[in-house]
Amino acid sequence: MVDGPGTPRGSLPSHAIDRIALGGIVSVRDRLLELQAKGRPIMRLESGDPSFDIPVHVREALEKALRDGHTHYTAGAGIPRLRQAALAKMREQNRIAVDGVGSVLVTNGAMHGLYITFRALVGPGDEVIIPDPTWTETADNVLLAGGTAVRCRLDPAGGYRYDPAAIEALVSERTRAIVVNSPHNPTGVVLDRETLAGILAVAERHDLFVVSDEAYEHVIFDGREHVSPGALPGGEKRVISIFSLSKSFAMSGLRLGYLAVNDAQLCERMQKLLRCTINGVNSATQHAGAAALEGPPAATEEMNRVYENRRDVLLAGLRRTRHLEPLAPQGAFYVWARIKESWPGYQGRRGGWAMTDFLIDEGGIGSAPGEVFGPAGEGHIRFAFSCPTEQVEKAVQLLPTLL
Repeated sequence: MVDGPGTPRGSLPSHAIDRIALGGIVSVRDRLLELQAKGRPIMRLESGDPSFDIPVHVREALEKALRDGHTHYTAGAGIPRLRQAALAKMREQNRIAVDGVGSVLVTNGAMHGLYITFRALVGPGDEVIIPDPTWTETADNVLLAGGTAVRCRLDPAGGYRYDPAAIEALVSERTRAIVVNSPHNPTGVVLDRETLAGILAVAERHDLFVVSDEAYEHVIFDGREHVSPGALPGGEKRVISIFSLSKSFAMSGLRLGYLAVNDAQLCERMQKLLRCTINGVNSATQHAGAAALEGPPAATEEMNRVYENRRDVLLAGLRRTRHLEPLAPQGAFYVWARIKESWPGYQGRRGGWAMTDFLIDEGGIGSAPGEVFGPAGEGHIRFAFSCPTEQVEKAVQLLPTLL
């Protein structure tokens, strides 16, 4: 018996999800934790999980929410207090002209925000232009929505800038959206106002949406400015702005994000997806998120100061290596480095995966192979400095001797 042509009953038909890897960085993390369980010192420079505790006022709000019994279903789009806090923050800090609280949705982290955005926006055969390299799950979520991620290669010679002209050259009749991620994971590049305006102009000419992933908005260095595309002329209806509390407030395990979408039809679709995927974010966590957005900026500013110091320490150490050419990050908490041809390789292999394995085996140092971020990541490696400062300092002592 069969369920369909050529599909035996009891077997699974092919599915888009089969084209998605379980996760390269996850496999690196698992190896490091296994070594740590065996008693080996490790340095967790592989993933972007902030080492800080959540701010005191956020923890107290979470504890109070539990004491007050906020452990039941909430409104599907989020509790009113959090949506209002997010609206005020986006209007005042990001200068985004959000229509009102009805345009604000609370999500289970920014990744979930990307998921429901692409599911609401993209149909089978549609294309979404993304930077290459970029965070793995961006392309994966486009694929899960039935679309195709069209990669715009970031040129190392141009400082890995996301170039509007290069983006426009990739636009086709099937293109639905352009993804912007600034500060950028993995390169740490921060897009300036002129570049963002150029990308919006491309979107205007071709009637496209812009999906703006701003998870690292508060992790920004050297006095630079974070510019939200939704705040620029023409961005009001065209930009879907997605934010996370994971990086700004060290709330990565609490899984809380939010987005602004002024297009009424898209907003309605996303609310339906919220119902069908999570039926509302963790209730107590939402009260903590509201406290985070309403509270003073001191904790976030202090974290950013520490990140900038860690960046300088790690960058100085990588510059002392013989076989790496690091890019100074302008934001986020990663150093992206090109592997020079001078590196002899490891166990007969070259590239990011070979160097990642080498650093784990020889130094207990975690990293992320460039290949997991897309084809343009080949021959690169990424180091995170979101781990504790002492781990960054220990890694810096070893890296010049290993590489």
